[in-house]
Amino acid sequence: MRRLLTPDQCRDIQMGILREIDRFCKGNGLRYSLAYGSLIGAVRHKGFIPWDDDIDIMMPRPDYEIFLASFASDGLRVHDLAGDETKRESFLKVVKDGTLMVEKLTGREMWGVNVDVFPIDGAPSGSLEEFYRTLESKRERFFRILPYYKGMTSGKACWFIKHLCKRVRFPYFHSAIFLKNEINSMLKSFPFESSETAGIYFAAERTRTFTRREVFEEYTSLPFEDGVFSAIAGYDSWLRSVYGDYMQLPPEEKRVSHHLYDSYAL
Repeated sequence: MRRLLTPDQCRDIQMGILREIDRFCKGNGLRYSLAYGSLIGAVRHKGFIPWDDDIDIMMPRPDYEIFLASFASDGLRVHDLAGDETKRESFLKVVKDGTLMVEKLTGREMWGVNVDVFPIDGAPSGSLEEFYRTLESKRERFFRILPYYKGMTSGKACWFIKHLCKRVRFPYFHSAIFLKNEINSMLKSFPFESSETAGIYFAAERTRTFTRREVFEEYTSLPFEDGVFSAIAGYDSWLRSVYGDYMQLPPEEKRVSHHLYDSYAL
């Protein structure tokens, strides 16, 4: 029987996941940093942004691949979205067993309560915009043929008809996963360790996450809730590149979660 979890219960689960990731990375010499809203939260609030409801971290691609292949912890599992053609994302999630997240608008079951882990990839310094535009064109085509994009509000027949219409309107003679693999191969084509520029390919921020690779090579520690966790030493310059004046609180009407899920214990 499902039991609806409160926001505080979800945060407690996420903190438990983060502690296990931290333990594993320290024990195996892997680099990671708090990222996005979690990094802002650590700097500005010493924990979660009060209206936020998730935890994000990032890892240089070499560390990310080792983590993906070897992370193990009782009650947790790694969900690699890069190999899942039903998901638009290409990062990974560390998920708590025995939990489930459900989209509020569609009722589609997604994954359990989790922590997001983003790879930091190299990129071409002199043609970053062109590189990004190529990635975006592939990503847009992937969205057009993605079987379950945004979920279905009714049964399998509705899904099949909608998916068939998309494939007819936007003809593409390979599977969605073939195209997704092309995107991921392109992201890995500039090795992190030998690139002058690096960042996270995530459409909402466009190229703002990309900067000098050295920014992702020096680390410090920042308080977050009841612990201390790893963060890039150049967090201020990176956050300002992505968000501008991140220390300024947004207007009250924007202090809301941007995630539309309910979370359950099973």
